[in-house]
Amino acid sequence: MHLRCARILAVLCCLASFTQPASAQQTGSISGKAVDTGGAILPGVTVEASADVLPSARVTTTGAHGEFSLPALPPGNYTVTFTLSGMLTVTRKAQVQLSQDTVVDAELGVQGVSETVNVTASATLIDKESASVKSGLSSEQISGLPVAQEYRDLIRLIPAVQFTQDQTRGPSAGGSGQDNVYQFDGVNVTLPLFGTLSAEPASHDVAQITVIKGGARAVDFDRSGGFSIDSVSKSGTSRYAGQFSYQFQTENMAADLTSGAQSRYQADRSWLDANVGGPILKDRLFFYGSYYRPENARNTRANLYGALPKYESTRDEGFGKLTFTPTRSVLINGSYRSSKRVDTSSADYASNAAASTGSGSENRQKIGIVEGSWVVNNRSYVTGKFTDFTLLTHGRPDNVANVTISTTPGTRLDLGNLDKLGLLTVPLPIAGQTAYNDFIQPLIGRYGYNVDGTATGGGTTGYSSTLFDNDDFFRQGGQVGYNLTLGSTMRHTVHAGYQRYVDSEDLERGSNGWGLLTVPGGRLSFQGQPYYFLAQVQEPATSGVSVIHSEYKSQSLEFNDSIAIGQWSFNVGLVASNDTLYGQGLKNDSSTLSGFVLATTPTDRRYKMYEIPWKKMMQPRLGATWAYNGKDTIYASYATYNPAANSLPRAASWDRNLFVTLNNYFDRNGVLIGTDPLASSSGKLFVPDLTPRTIYETLVGTSKQFNSHWSGRLYGRYRSGKHFWEDTNNTARLSSAQGGFNPPDGIPRELYIPNLDQQRAQIGSVLGPNVLSGSSYVIAELDGAFTKYYEGTLETEWKNDKAFLRGSYTWSHYYGNFDQDSSGVTNDANVFIGSSNIGDGAGRQLWNNRYGDLRGDRRHLLKLYGYHALPWNATAGIYAVAQSGQPWEAWSYEPYIALTTNTSDTARFAEPAGSQHTPSHWQVDLNYTQNVKFNSRYNVQIVGDLFNVANHQPGYNFQPAVHNSAFNTPRNYFDPRRFQLALRFQF
Repeated sequence: MHLRCARILAVLCCLASFTQPASAQQTGSISGKAVDTGGAILPGVTVEASADVLPSARVTTTGAHGEFSLPALPPGNYTVTFTLSGMLTVTRKAQVQLSQDTVVDAELGVQGVSETVNVTASATLIDKESASVKSGLSSEQISGLPVAQEYRDLIRLIPAVQFTQDQTRGPSAGGSGQDNVYQFDGVNVTLPLFGTLSAEPASHDVAQITVIKGGARAVDFDRSGGFSIDSVSKSGTSRYAGQFSYQFQTENMAADLTSGAQSRYQADRSWLDANVGGPILKDRLFFYGSYYRPENARNTRANLYGALPKYESTRDEGFGKLTFTPTRSVLINGSYRSSKRVDTSSADYASNAAASTGSGSENRQKIGIVEGSWVVNNRSYVTGKFTDFTLLTHGRPDNVANVTISTTPGTRLDLGNLDKLGLLTVPLPIAGQTAYNDFIQPLIGRYGYNVDGTATGGGTTGYSSTLFDNDDFFRQGGQVGYNLTLGSTMRHTVHAGYQRYVDSEDLERGSNGWGLLTVPGGRLSFQGQPYYFLAQVQEPATSGVSVIHSEYKSQSLEFNDSIAIGQWSFNVGLVASNDTLYGQGLKNDSSTLSGFVLATTPTDRRYKMYEIPWKKMMQPRLGATWAYNGKDTIYASYATYNPAANSLPRAASWDRNLFVTLNNYFDRNGVLIGTDPLASSSGKLFVPDLTPRTIYETLVGTSKQFNSHWSGRLYGRYRSGKHFWEDTNNTARLSSAQGGFNPPDGIPRELYIPNLDQQRAQIGSVLGPNVLSGSSYVIAELDGAFTKYYEGTLETEWKNDKAFLRGSYTWSHYYGNFDQDSSGVTNDANVFIGSSNIGDGAGRQLWNNRYGDLRGDRRHLLKLYGYHALPWNATAGIYAVAQSGQPWEAWSYEPYIALTTNTSDTARFAEPAGSQHTPSHWQVDLNYTQNVKFNSRYNVQIVGDLFNVANHQPGYNFQPAVHNSAFNTPRNYFDPRRFQLALRFQF
């Protein structure tokens, strides 16, 4: 198989020397047909496309059937000119949309006065040659809508995709919130290994966005299990232009939360951005640059301990872009974005946490891309790009404990300064425990908070135990492609491409001082000796290695043939992928049962953990479209996707327990008695020959162009997810008498890896020859794991030069027994894909009430948004959404008490999944933009955005744990009404 793929790659490389691919670049295209006034085709017509974003005009000629295509055009507004000797010259306006084709037809009469048509052609919901469910928004449309400042805020504009306020996970769109792919300016900014949008590029530089939600072709390596979104940034133009903008929202411009909690919008916030662009070399080289600085501050805060420090968050983000056309047929773009955000003091203090316990962070983000296209001739073009994404996240306490940690018995705590050693939990008296109460009373008097003149325990003081957490993510990749058009009566548009990238993570952690300090006060003992103080410290293990490096390498080949014959278009494509996971802590050794031995030195610890071969990830893409009357369509498609996001390079790494949490026990005088490491998750072996997670999709739909302004489409979609991987007990499928969890009939009663203990023993352990290395858990494909998604969506769009309106209604049902979105206590987080709570012990197996509606299910979803240009040089925009509530279920350990002594409710379903639902949500947002022009060169904009006009704040994310005092109450509420005002100067 490897030899076969190598041969295919060699052929592609040869092809790339004289042709190229679509969509490897941040471009769109224009195509159409030229005829005379009698409808006869006109070959040989010269077609020229010019735009202020394209340094040199692009020229082609119509073929034997009067058809033409202008690929690899930067998105923007174009003038298309048709000329033929003896015929009049015709000019058309066209708007090129990212990754979409704009159809521009022309009718040429006998020579006379040239004709200009002012109606602008643009991409619509109708695609006569593809069954993809694709939609986009231009910069004009985005600027007319009530949209906030971050890239994440644009996602809510995607039709038929749920509205969510999660700040880490993405919305569900037929998959989990970790199944989507996010590209920013052509760079994949999806968090490596986790599949979330943890990156935070701003939206102020976005010129257009395009989303593919289903029916993907084998173009641009789409492996998304949800939706795939891409954007293109603004570019310099043939004239100098720029903008300075200042937007603000004070604390008084946001309503209170109905829950009484403090909203993230109850702060003084501002957003400053400036940009400028223009020509460097006329008709050859353009530049664009921008600067962005958001600020967020909460000035007056207090709790039981008194005044709290000011919370501040500032970010500095710079961006630069060059657009170069050395010749008319070559286009090169290069851009680089760098961002630094600093947060000081905690955004949210507990009501009983001292001011000194705050923590902050410093995050850096870098996004770079170089891409190019070469139009070889009228029938072929080549594209390629290289991308670089870096996200450096550094968490830190506001105050650093100046103390040397030693785990040598006899080490002393400084009992006179416990609030300088780490995070101290002030003890509370216990009725009937006189000796204990007498011991802790002086500590309460010194470190407690004051209530009516009395010192009270139960709070936290000292320095934050927040880890010094350096978690850095990287992605570097590149791709090349080739497109070739063959034939005329039967036209083949052939695409071939190759992509390669590497995702990696470097993680380093350490505690602040003595970490978490508690006061058992002699009520508990260690090795028969009572201890009075307990310090939990996280520190590197004895391997001498302080950084866990995880790596995921992927390469893909794709081939696609779009066949057009008469009113029919067919798509036949295939994406083939090969992924390799690399962990840390072992060495590859084919002589052992497992294929590994323990790495015993600080260097040479990287090992090849698991490889998913090409033959396991063959992803066909098939589609058919019938343009039955030349403009309206009926279409169908079938596709499979193998999502690339996978956390196992770290979650299953042998060095996962590189950082050990130590319990340090001290007597009443603060003298260290001894230490005891806490059990932690460790490396895991894989069940051989796993089938990778696969999404199967079938789509059927129809689209109609009602008139030149109004189009619509109706489609049904079915997605089925199978072959889910998870870490689980090797014994999970056995009966309870054999140490398992009593699976139902149909699941084999056997170990996942029969000789697991022999493999672990052979690998070796730093603790000695008689100690098993690694975990008793394994990475397995869970028997019968599945998700299903049914969707019916109606979309419609109306637009002209002064107004735009888009609406969608979706009925959907998302259900199954594997819910990646409901696998932890905190769901809006970077949850391990392949190593969550699912399958972890008794009560968390798929047969434990897991079947039902999944967390991402929203049975009904209605979206409506648009804008209208007003006669007094202003625009008014609206965004409205209404959707069903969020499914949830009660969690309790009690139904499984016969199988476990663990009393945690977490992820132990006490009723079928999705048995409960949160309230439905609806909201309306408004935008008003007033333009004040000063001659033809300068413009001042006054912009107001009002979000959640009715201040509708239902709760969501209910507490599911039965034994939690907050059971069946919301943990979050939809954001309150808030108003933001902006002033912009444009030239």
